[in-house]
Amino acid sequence: MLYVIAAFVALFAYLLGSISTSIILSKSIYGTDIRDSGSGNAGATNMLRTHGKGLAILTLICDALKGAIAVILAA
Repeated sequence: MLYVIAAFVALFAYLLGSISTSIILSKSIYGTDIRDSGSGNAGATNMLRTHGKGLAILTLICDALKGAIAVILAA
């Protein structure tokens, strides 16, 4: 049973990590894909360059929370 729980947690953490916060935020607020502008990367630095500090900080916080949730769930 422990292996099933571990596999579920690993799968959930993988799926959680695959969610791109910057793409979701840029499409929902500006209607554009962040990968089409700036460096083309979907990350907080490109959000800073393209949409400013506010969305960059929000992207960074959401990405950090995704990592924290995965670690807490695994613990």
